[in-house]
Amino acid sequence: NLLKAREELRIAQQKFLFTKDYDGMREYFANNSLNINLYEENANALLSSKALDAESKKEIGTIRRYGVGADVIIMYGSLKAEIDEENEYPDYSTVSKSLQRTADSLDEVIAICRSNGL
Repeated sequence: NLLKAREELRIAQQKFLFTKDYDGMREYFANNSLNINLYEENANALLSSKALDAESKKEIGTIRRYGVGADVIIMYGSLKAEIDEENEYPDYSTVSKSLQRTADSLDEVIAICRSNGL
C-alpha cells in the first residue's frame, strides 16, 4: 500500500502539477480509496504489527509521536489545504513543495520498511 501511495503521488505530480491543474488534482485526491488517503490507517496497522523492530517504529512515528510518518501526514495535509476549493489561487510553489515533501517522507518510510525485510 505504501508503494501504491507513492505511485499516486507521482501520478499527481506528472498529470496535474506541471500543468497547474489544481481542480484535477483536487478531484484526484478526493478519491477516498486512494492509498495516500488511507496512509494513517495503514501506517498505524504497520506500527502495531510485529513486522518492524522497535527502532524502526520509533523512526516512522505517528502524528502523536513525531517521525517521518508524521511528516507524510502533515505535508499531505498541507498539500490538500493549498488545493482546497476555498483557495481560489493555489500557490504553485507551495503545492509543489508539499507534494515533493510528502513523497520524500513516504520514501523514507518505505526505506525503513525495506530495511526490515518488507
